[in-house]
Amino acid sequence: MADQTEIEVVDAEVVELEPRSSAQLAQATATQAALVAAGGIAAGIATVAAFKHRKTVRAARRSRKVAVGDVVASRRFLVDVHVLRN
Repeated sequence: MADQTEIEVVDAEVVELEPRSSAQLAQATATQAALVAAGGIAAGIATVAAFKHRKTVRAARRSRKVAVGDVVASRRFLVDVHVLRN
């Protein structure tokens, strides 16, 4: 048995938009461009802040490591080489 659904009939009419002047179109375009630029700047600032925070967190983790001894000098090659005092 097929389900019979009711069909809704909607009355509609065409509405004409009011014509815009070229000054109004230019203003709308300038506003849209400004909003897009502001959004791009905000996204850039958020990205920079996130990377700075990440760098700070990594530096804090590195500073928490306990030193093996009193490091007198340090040289970096393929691995870290530390010269320790007795």
